[in-house]
Amino acid sequence: MVDVIATALMISAAVIIVGFIADVLFKKTRVPDMLLLIVVGALAGPIFGVVDPAATQIFAPYLAALALVYILFDGGMGLQLNKVVSNSPRAVALAVLGFIFSVLAVAAVAVTVLGLPLLYGVLLGSICGGSSSIVVISLANRTRISEKASTTLILESAITDILGIVVSLGIIGIIVTGQTNYGLMAVEIGGKFLVGAGIGVFLGLIWLLMMRRVNVLPFSYILTLAVVLFAYAFSESLGGSGALCALLFGLMLGNEEQILRFFKLSAIGELAVTEGLRRFEAEIAFLVRTFFFVFLGLMASFSDVNVVWVGVTLSVLLFVVRYAAVWLSTLKSEMTAENKLMTAILTRGLATAVLATLPAQYGLPYADLFVNLAVVIIVATTVIAAVGAAVYGK
Repeated sequence: MVDVIATALMISAAVIIVGFIADVLFKKTRVPDMLLLIVVGALAGPIFGVVDPAATQIFAPYLAALALVYILFDGGMGLQLNKVVSNSPRAVALAVLGFIFSVLAVAAVAVTVLGLPLLYGVLLGSICGGSSSIVVISLANRTRISEKASTTLILESAITDILGIVVSLGIIGIIVTGQTNYGLMAVEIGGKFLVGAGIGVFLGLIWLLMMRRVNVLPFSYILTLAVVLFAYAFSESLGGSGALCALLFGLMLGNEEQILRFFKLSAIGELAVTEGLRRFEAEIAFLVRTFFFVFLGLMASFSDVNVVWVGVTLSVLLFVVRYAAVWLSTLKSEMTAENKLMTAILTRGLATAVLATLPAQYGLPYADLFVNLAVVIIVATTVIAAVGAAVYGK
């Protein structure tokens, strides 16, 4: 038992050190740190077998949820409220167009190449239709991209997470019951947006005011992170989007001055959101992000060559159709010069990995194929994003 614990601690220490080195290398070479972390995970897991990927599966939902909460919160802290308001229409356009184009492209390949029934092809498309908030925020905050484009990409990733979840569950419901209820699906999408956004804004404002009292107490920083976790879980329990809730919670805290000015409270003392809090939550986000990307590498499986080729082909196709969505949604804007970089940041991640397991939970056919394809697409799109960010980010 002692040896197992010591080994686990050594591996954890090594992951953190590699994450730190990857971050330093990224600042010097512009090669995204996530690529090195994924490679380290693949080497430790499926290639050399230092870590048994199956043994780590039990931690997957918890690590993924923590990564999603804190990275979205960190991303929200870095956004400017006025930029979010002005870029929301283009972010919605990019999210909707990108999701629709991705679903259609993946479904076409699934039906013609893999021989899947149409509904299963659309299901695969909806599973792989949205970009990963975790990766998008990591890249958008760490590449030479304009603030407008960064804000648009972060908002888009939060929106596509919701679209992917609701549409995938809706299609599974159609397959299982044989009944189509597109009106209910639209209501669920709207409900997730409204509940998640409402809770995130409301709790963010409440906690922003309460922080003025608790900041004088010890451990107030960690208390703030606990409240973020509660906000995410509370939103999910009410049927809202926890991802959107965490993002907007961070947005409220990150724009303290403007919000207090809006409510005419700017004269009530010093700002509650200090540099110490920003530094602390950024380091927590670094920690969970590092372990998440290594875990992503552990998930990599390339045992079936045909699945690998199809997954890589789908990833390239997703890149192509995303360019069309980016081009249309950024017409006549300052972001047209960054079309290539915005197109490259298309990585699939947490939502795709979780949604790919749903067919197995409902006893549907092609469940193993969906999981294997999802893993290949996640890794392939991450490589595309990393290379694209290094090339176009200059």
